[in-house]
Amino acid sequence: MTSPAAPPPAPPSVPDISADDRALGRAVREARQVRGLSLQQVADGASISVGLLSQIERGISSPSVRALRAICGVLDLPVHALFGGTQAGVEQEARRIVRVNQRRRVDFGTKGFVKEFLTANDTGALQIMEITLEPGGGSGEDAYNHEGEEGGLVLEGLLELFVDGSAYRLGAGDAFSFESALPHKFKNLAEGRTRVLWITTPPVW
Repeated sequence: MTSPAAPPPAPPSVPDISADDRALGRAVREARQVRGLSLQQVADGASISVGLLSQIERGISSPSVRALRAICGVLDLPVHALFGGTQAGVEQEARRIVRVNQRRRVDFGTKGFVKEFLTANDTGALQIMEITLEPGGGSGEDAYNHEGEEGGLVLEGLLELFVDGSAYRLGAGDAFSFESALPHKFKNLAEGRTRVLWITTPPVW
């Protein structure tokens, strides 16, 4: 008697990808990319594998609550922000928020200072910068001017500010404001670095 033929092998299982999983994964990926972070950086920070994070972003794995909280901790994002209107939320953040690792940075080399831009774009009327000066660093011997107004706050160190021929020494906590049309220049007088929060309107960089 002939034995019945064995049934054909079952096809490989296909993950059950729900619309919610896809939307969540897309939101995680967009939030990570907006912050300029790699899969490896987020995975390491959240103590999960790169493979799992990749599966979450592709919507083929549902993260546990613990993993999701850890991922959001690395992204500096509340968990609820990943649910509902995620694309609009990510785009809105990109217009309003500048994460510390996303700052646009200009190094003035031999002048001994760096400008980091704290505004998300320069299409508005305001530009905010953090200027870090090395000892002796500054804008140079010649004063300059331009349209608008500016002001700021010394965060650390000792700043010498020249405005229209007058010199001012400003320490941490001291603030300043003046019309940008007046000739001005600045220099670090501290033995260490000096940091200044500097605001201009309209943007000049």
